[in-house]
Amino acid sequence: LYTGQYGRAYLLEEVSNVRAGEVDKRNMTTGVHIVRDIMCMECNRYLGWTYVKAFSEDQKFKEGKFILEKELICDRSREWD
Repeated sequence: LYTGQYGRAYLLEEVSNVRAGEVDKRNMTTGVHIVRDIMCMECNRYLGWTYVKAFSEDQKFKEGKFILEKELICDRSREWD
């Protein structure tokens, strides 16, 4: 389980329909990371971030992966039902 700014979060290897923002160096609970915020390509809503670089060896597995904040995800496919 992962935690984002808004509570529970998912660590994913792939995401689609998002765009990445500017590179940012952040001090997180698991150490310092270089990250980029990710936003929905349709509505531009903040959804989480992607890990660009981890400085701690035990956090390197996160590089290239994405954190999606559960609270911020909406299922647009249900609007068509």
